[in-house]
Amino acid sequence: MPTRHRTSLCREGWYLLLLLAAVLAWALLRENNLLLLVAGLMSGTLMVDWRMSVAALRRLEVRRRIVAGAHAGSWIKVEVEVRNGRRQLGSWAIAVQDCVVRKSDSLEAKPLRPRLMFSYVPAGQALRQTYDMRLPRRGAHAWGPLCVSTRFPLGLVQRTVWLECDNELLVLPRLGHLRQAWLRHCPPVPYGARGARRSGYTTGDFFAVREWQAGDSVRWVHWRSTARHRQLVVRQFEQPGERQLAVLLDLWQPEAPSAEHARRVELAVSFAATLVADFCRSRGPALLALAAAQPVCLAGRAAGAFSREAQISLALAQACPAPPLAALWEESFRRIGSHGELVVISTRPNLAAALSDLAGAATGITGQRGAPGFGGRTSGNGERPRIRPHRMVQLYDDDSTLTEYFEWERCPAEDAP
Repeated sequence: MPTRHRTSLCREGWYLLLLLAAVLAWALLRENNLLLLVAGLMSGTLMVDWRMSVAALRRLEVRRRIVAGAHAGSWIKVEVEVRNGRRQLGSWAIAVQDCVVRKSDSLEAKPLRPRLMFSYVPAGQALRQTYDMRLPRRGAHAWGPLCVSTRFPLGLVQRTVWLECDNELLVLPRLGHLRQAWLRHCPPVPYGARGARRSGYTTGDFFAVREWQAGDSVRWVHWRSTARHRQLVVRQFEQPGERQLAVLLDLWQPEAPSAEHARRVELAVSFAATLVADFCRSRGPALLALAAAQPVCLAGRAAGAFSREAQISLALAQACPAPPLAALWEESFRRIGSHGELVVISTRPNLAAALSDLAGAATGITGQRGAPGFGGRTSGNGERPRIRPHRMVQLYDDDSTLTEYFEWERCPAEDAP
């Protein structure tokens, strides 16, 4: 059902109306019946155009469906269907205008208004068209009411109706590409280097020998060592180990942020999202801590469910002047194991000084859940040992540290005025 409607004169209609007024005035002043007849024909043209434009949009249904697209900067495909519910009289020249706006933007922000044109919709049938668009920023976006209009048949009168068709889409952070420098910096850790050994043959380098156990294959027997020890000895191989990764994202910005501050925040969020998406392929224990306006700490086995939840949290994360870095710092160290990797990504100045001054634990962390594979370790006196972060990436002064490991493609919409 239409929420509201409007009928307005087009520019050509105003020209015709002015000409009609002039002809009618001249006919009355001169008492010319022929000019009165012409004025009547002109007014009748306007009335016929108005009535037909109103009839063209009667019992017209329009639906919208978001087909594909989730990440910022990627193409989003939206399908619009127009159905003519009348048994007779098709609809010509139907224009459908959509409205897309980011929820967290100010009221002064201009919404995106993609437009489609349906040349003819037969009676009792439906037509579909799709349009592609790129949303440069992450976060929740709202699709507002659909604006359906027509100027059929003469283009003198425009009939417009607004149909209630609200949809929401959560645009996830933009994913970039990890450079070879980062991949070389974080190689897989073998089980043998960590003391975790698995009996039997596995793909990897030769690690050691051990005594034969029930269930071992004859192919694993090391005959030279067996002859030397005078008992069956089998070979043992090391296999690639299971990595553990913890990402601490510190989204700081001043009370009056500039465009450069906003760009650094988006860059940091995109880097963290790329790290999580890349690590979820290994299915190891992962942790994501967000020091933002709404602090979040997620931990679990890196898989599809964790990746989706982490991407949603990153999409909704908002920077603030005082993010709870101390609380997330302590929580990250409490959850990761002794061999876990901690990557700290921050947009604040003097990150090293801020981390060195952290002490104690803070409260108010939301969204925590169990972390299989993570466990805190304590020393003999009951205190937890201090663990240095595996890598710190600071984006306040410049992006040189990040560009060494990460690259992303800018969306053309970001460069638009």
